[in-house]
Amino acid sequence: MASGVTQDTSVLAVLKEYYGVQDVEALVFRNSPVLKMIKKERVGGKYIPLPMVPYGSGAVSSDFNQVTQQAANSYTAASMLLTPGRLFSSFVLDPQEFLASQGDRAAFISVFSLRAMLAMDDLRKVLATCLYHQGYLELGQVNVVDTTGYIYIDVDPSTAMAVDPGSVLQFAPTPSGAFRGGSIQAGPSYVVASIGQQGSGNTRITFATAYGAAIGLAVGDWVLIKGGRDVNAQPNAPVGLGSWLTTAFYRGSTTAPGGGTNAANWATYIATNFYGVNRSVAPDKYAGQYVYRNVGANEAYTQALLRGLKQARRGGGIVDLIVVNDDDFGFLMNEALANRTFYQDIQGGVSKGKANITQGIDQFQMSFSTSWLNMVFDDPYCPKNTAFILDTGAIRLFGLSNASPIMENIPLDNAPGAPKASSEGEPTTNFQFLVNDMYTTSQIDLQSGKGMRIDFSFYGNFAVVAPGHCCAVQFN
Repeated sequence: MASGVTQDTSVLAVLKEYYGVQDVEALVFRNSPVLKMIKKERVGGKYIPLPMVPYGSGAVSSDFNQVTQQAANSYTAASMLLTPGRLFSSFVLDPQEFLASQGDRAAFISVFSLRAMLAMDDLRKVLATCLYHQGYLELGQVNVVDTTGYIYIDVDPSTAMAVDPGSVLQFAPTPSGAFRGGSIQAGPSYVVASIGQQGSGNTRITFATAYGAAIGLAVGDWVLIKGGRDVNAQPNAPVGLGSWLTTAFYRGSTTAPGGGTNAANWATYIATNFYGVNRSVAPDKYAGQYVYRNVGANEAYTQALLRGLKQARRGGGIVDLIVVNDDDFGFLMNEALANRTFYQDIQGGVSKGKANITQGIDQFQMSFSTSWLNMVFDDPYCPKNTAFILDTGAIRLFGLSNASPIMENIPLDNAPGAPKASSEGEPTTNFQFLVNDMYTTSQIDLQSGKGMRIDFSFYGNFAVVAPGHCCAVQFN
């Protein structure tokens, strides 16, 4: 680091700090590009009925007597009764901080708007994580356990997208299982002290206190944000594709990790009512199509996706979006580049008279029969080794709350970039209830005087109204 313009303190005393036109940089992750594409609907009432007809009566035969015996079967239908999940974020505004940061000459940015931006951004990121999971506020699995100091864990980067220093986390062997060191409803929690990527490609989450060997934390356990279960130990947050297009227990595959235990666990899981419906009678239609990549035969990622696209077409879907983790997108790109054709433009390109080489892919496209798909999005919130092949017309975000404020500052068409610190306006300073159906302001007593707490709230849930039109793909 340079020593500065001078070491003479007398000279330094008369020199000013130089402030050009500058903003406070918001060093936050990008938001999910998929969240903005989902159709949003405002709802009310005690639940949203989602009627589905998976199949007919089977009354077809060349024997008329036989078919008339089956005619009374009519058809099978079911109605899922969708209830809202919920998410909250909150911050406190100190009166002295508020007054001291008003105006361009007083601060780079108002403390009020900065805290509002960060609180809303946290809400967006957790909602984006919920889109791909089961509603327990589970984030992903543990890759490395610190068996020496029991102070850190290593996880995939996608697992850490919604984690910040100060986040409170818990562990469980499955998203709905008993917490490590506790029961299915309660268990010890740990405050995140620091977070950052390691040279191995993992992200290291370090805790303020050791979790200890006694809780039995193991590789493969799930990391959860505290508060993801209600009093009945059911999902408290919005339920996403991890349940609607479930990949639980590799759908019973005995060739997948877990081997023979997958079949029994899957049978129990799929027979458990999901919003009032037993999906085991027609899993591909009630719980979405499914493809497990043939790892043993080293099947290409692109081939697994094409099989999934075929399955979604077979299920009646009009597929218009494939979502993969950004790490997995790298595998897809490398596979495409391995089978490329070089094109040389002599004396061409942007720089006339110079040879130009471009390495990489700016748009990944897939086609199967008459389905031509040019939207393959890399979403860092999508779990690694999982892809979702979607008919976006079948995806909904039902909200009792107004979802519009959450969708601001989300990139369009998979554009890069992160929100700016100045991107969020200041909420009202009046004490009001559910302003814009999204936040409530409350007066609180602080040491510095009467302060204010702003509570953002979202009540709503994701739904796949036609699960059979979509497909989940597991790569490992």
